[in-house]
Amino acid sequence: MICRSTIRRFDGDEGPSFHTAVLPRDSSALRFFSWVTLNKSTGRYAGKNRAPAVTLAWIPAERIADESPAPAEVDAALADPDQIPLVVQAPRRVPVAYRSDAGAGFPTVNIKGQAMALAVRVGRILPGTHGQLTFGWRIG
Repeated sequence: MICRSTIRRFDGDEGPSFHTAVLPRDSSALRFFSWVTLNKSTGRYAGKNRAPAVTLAWIPAERIADESPAPAEVDAALADPDQIPLVVQAPRRVPVAYRSDAGAGFPTVNIKGQAMALAVRVGRILPGTHGQLTFGWRIG
């Protein structure tokens, strides 16, 4: 099996929210996703009280123009009834997380025969923290 990773980074000093999308063009499944939030001053994991809110969902690809969408685009796509949530994590709870497919793969879902994109919103990011989201994709 061949896999590829996609990485997105967020920074609380650049703003309280981060919006992005991933268009899995040649991928057949999402194998895993993870996020980590760090304190910039120490380089250590942030405590629960400094963890951001994280939302990941499959959305119809036509709702997102590219992998650098405007925040309003992502918010509208996540409000669409055709979205399929993977994670809706409240803030101040989980600074570090990893979720695997346990061998089955989260398929790059199709709704009504249309390709899907992965929409990502990280909110309530605190100043002095930064982090990374990592997505592992099965190719082919």
